[in-house]
Amino acid sequence: MRLDRIEREEDVLVDVIKCSGNPALNDTSLACRTVDVSEGGMKVASNLDFPIETVLGLRLDLSSVRYRLEGEVRWCRNEEKHYVGLRIDKNSQDFVNWTRMFQLDF
Repeated sequence: MRLDRIEREEDVLVDVIKCSGNPALNDTSLACRTVDVSEGGMKVASNLDFPIETVLGLRLDLSSVRYRLEGEVRWCRNEEKHYVGLRIDKNSQDFVNWTRMFQLDF
């Protein structure tokens, strides 16, 4: 089931936790920007191409609330920019607070 996505551009700091497809990316940090978000995932614009199954740490500061999440790369497309589709790990530190945001007319 695909959850409704909300177009929202926000800065997100991305830390590469585990990249089996390109180990040279491990421990890399970079600033990215969200394109759209949902309870279970997000689309991010990046300067890098991430291999599928790369695990990323995500830090977002939204509306005076900070979220610490982890996500797994599900797809990556190059359309003038690199767009990355992430599935958010339900065991992430702030996952419950993240999902609550969508119930409050985000």
